[in-house]
Amino acid sequence: MLVLVASFGAVLLNTSAAWACTICVPYPERTLADRLLENGEIIFAREMENSPYVFAPIEPLRGAEASGPIKLFCDSATRRKLLYIPDSAVVLARKSSEDEWRMITFADRSYQPFIRAIVDNGNKWLESPGNDDRVRYFSGLLTSEHSQILEQAYLEVGRAPYSMIKPLAREIPREQIYQFLANFRFIEWHSLYILFLGQSDNPDDRAYIRKQAESAARLGMTINLAAWLTAFIETHPESGLEEVKTWYFSNPDRSKDELEQVITSLSVLGSQESGGELPLFLLRDNIVNSYALLLDNYPEMAGRVARDLAMWQVRAHVERLTEIRRRMPQADPSEIYQLDHYLSMAPSYPQVGPHGLN
Repeated sequence: MLVLVASFGAVLLNTSAAWACTICVPYPERTLADRLLENGEIIFAREMENSPYVFAPIEPLRGAEASGPIKLFCDSATRRKLLYIPDSAVVLARKSSEDEWRMITFADRSYQPFIRAIVDNGNKWLESPGNDDRVRYFSGLLTSEHSQILEQAYLEVGRAPYSMIKPLAREIPREQIYQFLANFRFIEWHSLYILFLGQSDNPDDRAYIRKQAESAARLGMTINLAAWLTAFIETHPESGLEEVKTWYFSNPDRSKDELEQVITSLSVLGSQESGGELPLFLLRDNIVNSYALLLDNYPEMAGRVARDLAMWQVRAHVERLTEIRRRMPQADPSEIYQLDHYLSMAPSYPQVGPHGLN
């Protein structure tokens, strides 16, 4: 895949207010690894005996050896775990010796090697092109039986580029995927496993994905919509794109939130690296063709379309976009910028279709 904001997962997990879940666990923007690796000093520590809220370092992980005592507030639940779980500790971190210590997380005996591995791998991950090493490390933990490790692995892999997510699908048991998708408390986290399911050739999985995509289209749902449509098109390569086009681009009553999710899905699919495989180029061309109907019925989406066309460096729909630009002098500045940028560059791009899809 080329570039889609920070990651596929982050984009797909946006939801509309109408379908926001008031009891869902929100998808965090920063992972445990992010929080650890931004600090220059990291230690394991325990509360000192008979000294509430006073900690002593027990193992340095990064930076100079720290000395105690360290005064730090600790919630009652964590204090109880430190008291009753053998060999447990808390992870404390700070950017430098001039800063105050902050508590990052609680770590039982099984979680501590995971913390050490993150700290030890930090520099190597920074030097890895596209964070390949980081994604590979966490993908190997997606079947961990430790709930905290599994959670962090999911968060890390869930924000990886789609091209890196697809090959991992075969490593995850179907039972695990369906069990997670049945947990609606984590509905905002479902996108990664939906994408995994989209790599299945099992007829039952294909039927399940179709049911979910059709229900979303019928009910106007947007939560995880981009993921379901991506999985639907992947598992229905002969008809999927045309069906999505009919459901959304031909229907004059779709919301902007729905259309944003649909275009996110098509952007991801169209941005895959070809690897010399002609079908991927054909899929991108078909997606570009589908944007004609979108622009005819929803000219307000011109900026998003222009962004994709510029990203793919193809010339298409130039006359449509020029006319839309002429009629929208008061549009959002970012939309105008995307349109102007694309229209200025389009003459240098190769055409899509015999007439450049004007």
